[in-house]
Amino acid sequence: MDELRTLAESASAGLTAFETTLRSVADADLHRAHPDGGWTVAQIVSHIHLSGLLFIADLVRLRHHEHLFLFREEVGHDVLGAPPPSASEAADRIASLRVALTECLPDTDPAVLARTVEVPPFGTLAMGVLATGIVGHLNAHIEQARTILRVRRVIS
Repeated sequence: MDELRTLAESASAGLTAFETTLRSVADADLHRAHPDGGWTVAQIVSHIHLSGLLFIADLVRLRHHEHLFLFREEVGHDVLGAPPPSASEAADRIASLRVALTECLPDTDPAVLARTVEVPPFGTLAMGVLATGIVGHLNAHIEQARTILRVRRVIS
């Protein structure tokens, strides 16, 4: 565990320094990329944020599921320019999420669901309310994708 504490402290030091840097720049600076092209600072921030959160989620998922296949998004590598997934890989990704939700969501500590979090720009929400919203959000995007496939006459 000392190794993990050292690792967490290293991450914290780097993130703290970067946070200080970000607090010193103007909003417009976030949307600048290197003159030769590439990601903007805002895209890098998003990448760092989601990569770290997804890794934490994977650690929690491993408590519930012995074998866990991690897709590149889950370690922050489904980036601009990455090759698109095959239909089979896309289906596997959805299956991975389904397993994670069905195994982890019911095991959530009720005290966690009662906690409130601030979610700009939506305001302050209880995690239980947010969980309901997230599942609704996922279902809405499922229908959005199915509509595209219907309009394209791929499915009926």
